[in-house]
Amino acid sequence: MTETTQSEAPVDNRPLDWMRRSTIEGFAALIVGGGSGMGAATARTFAANGGLVMVADLRSEHAERVAAEVVANGGKAIAIAMDVSNPQDIERAVKATVDAYGRLDVLINAATWSQNALLEDVDMADWANAFQTNVHGPLLLARACLPYLRKSPAPAIVHVASLAGVVGYARKSAYGPTKGALITLSRQMALEWAVDNIRVNVVIPGTIDSPLARKMIKPEVLADRQRTIPLGRLGFPSEMADLAVFLASPAASFITGQAINCCGGFSINSFVVPAGMTETLREVRQREASES
Repeated sequence: MTETTQSEAPVDNRPLDWMRRSTIEGFAALIVGGGSGMGAATARTFAANGGLVMVADLRSEHAERVAAEVVANGGKAIAIAMDVSNPQDIERAVKATVDAYGRLDVLINAATWSQNALLEDVDMADWANAFQTNVHGPLLLARACLPYLRKSPAPAIVHVASLAGVVGYARKSAYGPTKGALITLSRQMALEWAVDNIRVNVVIPGTIDSPLARKMIKPEVLADRQRTIPLGRLGFPSEMADLAVFLASPAASFITGQAINCCGGFSINSFVVPAGMTETLREVRQREASES
């Protein structure tokens, strides 16, 4: 860090053209939950910008598929099977990353546990499993990475949470409570590890459009969700990945302890239909276009 006197402002030498050139080239990232969805998209995006990726996933075949895709596109990636709820797996994945790349600069954790159940019916074994995967595991994971992150010139941790952790989600068992805990845990990490210049942030994704979502969610439910999103569509995994990689990069060097929504405006849209209207603004625009 540049030393300055009290009356002397430090020189700001941060690159202005960071959108034209990678600021993560040569950085090594352990991406947990990287075998599918947002985690896989994050692995692709990180590698496409010159980063070195360890793709960790509960299902080794998924991690291997993503890593092979990254390599086929000219990137650098290795796959490893890992259960974020298993401390031995965590230690093995961290060691494998450092052994492969000689460094560890970034941890991106997109692993999650989710199950449908009302609170009055939830099985407490499932409740404990949720906290093990969504809270205890991320803490152990971050602590295992900590010695190596302290050696990095620009260390960062990004956890993936959910809007359910902010406002709750009925009939979603421990998912909301654990994601709420993960957000608070991330902020405490940010406070305690800022002394080591380790930044910790959270991505809160919106509903992601994917073949799995379209298979699991009824079309009418998806249509209703889309209606509540001011930008008028579901998100892409790559859009969530862009935010995660930005937060992990030196371009976000003064951002820490934040939980950032990437949801097309869904999180702020309490009143879907504006006052005095019977349609959304987007529906009015579409109707007017069809009538003209």
